[in-house]
Amino acid sequence: MKDGMGDWVVAALCPHDVVPINGREAGYSSSATALSYVIMGRLMEYDIWRGQGSSQFIPDLLGDLSMPNSEWEFVRSALRSTLEDTQEMGARELSRIVSDDTFDAELRTVSCILASISYADMEMYEQAVEICEVLLERQLELDVLQRGLLQLQAGLRNAEVKDYSRALEWANSASRTLNDVLIERDSVLFKALEGLQYSAQDNIDAFSEMLSGEFKLFSRRDRSVAPSYWMELGSTAGSAALEYMSEDFKKRIRDRALRMPPRVLVNEDYISRNLYAYYMRVQVAGHWHKYLGASQQLGKERMLRRLDDQDGGVAQLRQGLAYLRKGWASSAYTEGLRLVREEGPLDALENELQKSLERLQREVTDLEFHVLRVGAPLLRSEEADSVIRSLLEKTLPSHARRAHGWYRTEVPLWDSVAAMAREISDGDYLSRRIRAAVGGENSTESFHIRKVVEILDWSLVSVCEQDAWSELFRSRSVVADDWKSLLDSVLYAICKVGNPAALDLLRASCQSEMTLERAAQIVDLSSGSDVDLLEIFSASISELCAAEMGEIRNQAKQGSWSLGGYNPALIGAALSIKSPDNSVWSDVSDFLRDPLVAKDEKDSVLEFLAFRVADIPAGVLQGICSDPDRLTSASPGIFAANSGRESGALFRFLCAAGAIGADEALASLVRFSSGLDFASRIEAVRSLPASRRVLGDALAIGYMMQMTVDPSVFVRAEAAEILGNFLDSDIENQRFLTQRLVQLLGSDGVAVPFGALRGLLRAKRNGAVLVGSEVAGELRNIARNHSIVRVRQVANSLLA
Repeated sequence: MKDGMGDWVVAALCPHDVVPINGREAGYSSSATALSYVIMGRLMEYDIWRGQGSSQFIPDLLGDLSMPNSEWEFVRSALRSTLEDTQEMGARELSRIVSDDTFDAELRTVSCILASISYADMEMYEQAVEICEVLLERQLELDVLQRGLLQLQAGLRNAEVKDYSRALEWANSASRTLNDVLIERDSVLFKALEGLQYSAQDNIDAFSEMLSGEFKLFSRRDRSVAPSYWMELGSTAGSAALEYMSEDFKKRIRDRALRMPPRVLVNEDYISRNLYAYYMRVQVAGHWHKYLGASQQLGKERMLRRLDDQDGGVAQLRQGLAYLRKGWASSAYTEGLRLVREEGPLDALENELQKSLERLQREVTDLEFHVLRVGAPLLRSEEADSVIRSLLEKTLPSHARRAHGWYRTEVPLWDSVAAMAREISDGDYLSRRIRAAVGGENSTESFHIRKVVEILDWSLVSVCEQDAWSELFRSRSVVADDWKSLLDSVLYAICKVGNPAALDLLRASCQSEMTLERAAQIVDLSSGSDVDLLEIFSASISELCAAEMGEIRNQAKQGSWSLGGYNPALIGAALSIKSPDNSVWSDVSDFLRDPLVAKDEKDSVLEFLAFRVADIPAGVLQGICSDPDRLTSASPGIFAANSGRESGALFRFLCAAGAIGADEALASLVRFSSGLDFASRIEAVRSLPASRRVLGDALAIGYMMQMTVDPSVFVRAEAAEILGNFLDSDIENQRFLTQRLVQLLGSDGVAVPFGALRGLLRAKRNGAVLVGSEVAGELRNIARNHSIVRVRQVANSLLA
């Protein structure tokens, strides 16, 4: 069977050839049989009793078979390395076997590979790299297949820490090594050898692309050249994934009342087992591309399945997020976070959050920070205060700083703090921490701290602390540009809460230098009590905006577009409404009617104007709408989510301006509302208040009710908020809409009830009268019992 190769290598590379489907009854007596079960994912957290599995399940599996102590020790360690609760213990045991000269080279090789996989699963990436490279550097009698396997593993783990030059060196070494392996063509290992040689070459191509900057994660590759080893693996995992990803199966997974699937359906453990087996085997074989794909697929599987046990469900959600992140699936990872926020077991997540705080003091991993960010809104204000102090005051473990560096600790730490900043009651504490960070050596930190500045409720910061900031501004200390931008954000935040000294400082800053950021701040502040700033600077702002709009148009002629930032056309439009004597309407109109200007540059301006049509001079409005086709863009822009998607902002503006007919408006609304992606349907919902003017109440309300039952929670949330715009309808429609609003307020999750509350707040400010006492009753229930502090606060403000 093995052509001179040991049972362990065969079990690791070709477990199905060691253990057939009915292997348990077949009576295989090798201890490698147990390893093949581990590799195939048969011994997973779903299939054993966690507390006893690592020591008691294998005897049951193998009956009364005798096993040498060293092999028994290895199998027990390998099994532990697949279980979340005992994974670190298993990895340490495997590491000890790797360094123990009493074990033979073959067992040490497979131990090294499994330990490397376990360390990577725990996000201890440096250890995963180190254990492979240390074994390769030792003067150990490894045969060529064992050395090739280790070199592939070392390449994979170096790629995981983004050291692609080192990964390429190992991939080239593996290619040369595996070319020297001699195995008979009809042997079990021959197809595995072909698969490994293919992996080595594929890794060489991928790592070369990474170094040249041309890498594409899932680029089209010619599958026909892949050897049978990979075709068989892909077919097994692919068939499981197809069954799992079907809409019917998704629905059954999400049905919490469903305890056991009917026998006619494929059991979900079969699907999980195949995906997990594939994930394990692509790592054993060291294939970079397939590892990323398997991580993404397994992450989706973990995120979508439901367990009856809430604590188990939380662990599964955390696992899913970790797999998605490992698979570089940014969009899928974002969707996973949304799923956690909307459908996660909230009480269990809050408990998990507290555990994460304790674990952070032992070991810092991305996973703990992500749990913090997801769970932050669950915290009451006093708890958020305590958590932030714990994060920022306690010294992080030295081993964590060595393993992860600044980026892997400070960046997610400040992201976590930003998520909690809305809830914190002690604004002075955070203000002092931000002030202490200003001017630090690493100016890139300012970008992440700025998020805290923008989210923090500065009305909670004492006048004394605000004065301390004023002293810092007056000192004019030399800091990097990144810190200057953060200081501008702080100054603006203090101005917003009405600090006279801050307003004087902002006036002095703008006299010395006017930027688009400062122009936007002045225009925004002019809606408050201090109008003098706009009177002083409106002329210079209009001049700056006109020049910047001209520059954007010139760049568009040359086929280049901006990287975002403050939009001069949007600032100019707001200035023109607030200060007609200094208007730049002609420049704004030319900007919007230039088809070369990117769509994402125009949309924010059109969105702003759609709700302020009455403030636009009639001649200007007529000129902008004279040729609607000119308002479209030839390019979507650098950051456009979908180049082919119709502009919802343009549609809303044309409806509000009365520049579109009913038939055309209905056709556009149908296109948006029937879109396959939820973002398109959200555009339809946002367009309903504006299109109401063209289509009439009956049709607009009909679409609104349709959107409140959309499959996507985010479409329903948007519809729940927009519904508040329709509460000024006639009495019959108002009663009907109010009943639906009450149902939405009682929805599960966070987004839908929060959206409904925001819609009610807007309706209340606009003078709408809510019909019936059922709304007040639901609001009282939310104010008392909802898990999310922000939701309770909004409900209380409505009741007040």
